[in-house]
Amino acid sequence: MKTNWVTLLLAGLLATGLSNGVTFAEDSSQEKLLERIKKLEERIAELEGKSETTSRKTEPASETKTVEAAAPEVESSDTAPILDFFKQTKISGYVDAYYGYNSNDPESGIVDLRGLDTRHNSFQFDLAKVVLDRPVGDANSLGYRIDLVYGPAADTYHSFEPVGGQQEIIKNIQQAYVSYVAPVGNGLTVDVGKFGTFVGAEVLDTIDNYQYQQSILFGFAQPYYHTGVRTSYSVSDTVDVGFYLVNGWNNSTDNNTGKSVGWSIAVSPNDNFSISQGYLGGPELDGLNNPWRHLFDTVISASVNDQVEVLINYDYGFDAESQPHFERTAWQGIAGAVRFSTTDKKWAFSPRFEYFADKDAFATGIAQDLKEITLTADYRVRPNFSTKFEYRYDWSDQPFFIKGADELVTDQSVFLIGFVYRFGFGEE
Repeated sequence: MKTNWVTLLLAGLLATGLSNGVTFAEDSSQEKLLERIKKLEERIAELEGKSETTSRKTEPASETKTVEAAAPEVESSDTAPILDFFKQTKISGYVDAYYGYNSNDPESGIVDLRGLDTRHNSFQFDLAKVVLDRPVGDANSLGYRIDLVYGPAADTYHSFEPVGGQQEIIKNIQQAYVSYVAPVGNGLTVDVGKFGTFVGAEVLDTIDNYQYQQSILFGFAQPYYHTGVRTSYSVSDTVDVGFYLVNGWNNSTDNNTGKSVGWSIAVSPNDNFSISQGYLGGPELDGLNNPWRHLFDTVISASVNDQVEVLINYDYGFDAESQPHFERTAWQGIAGAVRFSTTDKKWAFSPRFEYFADKDAFATGIAQDLKEITLTADYRVRPNFSTKFEYRYDWSDQPFFIKGADELVTDQSVFLIGFVYRFGFGEE
């Protein structure tokens, strides 16, 4: 821009000088000529200054566009807390299905002595689960967990709800609780809401169990879940303790005004061995706060080496379930399983043996001694995709199992294949 103005002005000067040549010649005063040249130089400098000013005025416009272009970044910063929230929330879940066949071929299509996976001769979608989990961290941190479930297993899992209508409301929420780490010692974790039981060696998620078909203890001697408050505290690197204040057994809404209390202690002297002892006691009769039901639960797990694991669960409980005389009823049982796996963990074989004494007909409805043996082969093409081939034989000292239409026999055999695919970050 500057060069153009100077060129034009010099051309003008040259033209002026040529047209006024006579004037310059006639006016031979050197001083006047120098004065005119000086004025022209000042004029050129003035015009050059205006050109620079004009150039500077045009530059902020491009800066404004740059700021406008950056505006979306400012707006996106408003969503940062939402993004951080989801970044801290882990999403996982699984899909579970099976096919089972009962040698007794019951006309009802129901396999006896099962808490879950109850269908005979049917390709069965059992459960779909999605978990939203934000774990707690240091002292004063908050977290939460929600386990959403759908399928026949979810219906059975919640079939003991004591208040009418609660099953339909709660059956798709296996767990939902808020967690807080209180600044007590090493950190006291407090969970408030609905959560799985703290007793027993097995869980609802079949991919995490040695066997696909859960034990008699899981379905008949123990609760599935609780609603209330639970706490956990690490006394040391090897000892953990817990305390529980809940509605009772499988109660989203309590069936009386009393509450059940429980405690647990787990000792792990090393990575290869652990033993836990739990207790749960409280009123379970509808509308009555006395007498109490009591359950003592012991779980032992041990790793002989990388390929051999052992799991043992023992339960003893008693209750005054027989009304109106409130006679004491008791039950007990033990289940033991061993898991042998290959070095690459793709194959595993696990036998389980179990004995359950229901002498007062508390759990199964008749006084009997039950036994079962289960043989499970678990193949995992990937760690998160389990295919379990299973044979289970149940027998009793009393005619208990249905054969055909209505015949009662003392035993049954079930062949089953279960498929579980788990998804989520870090699972693939």
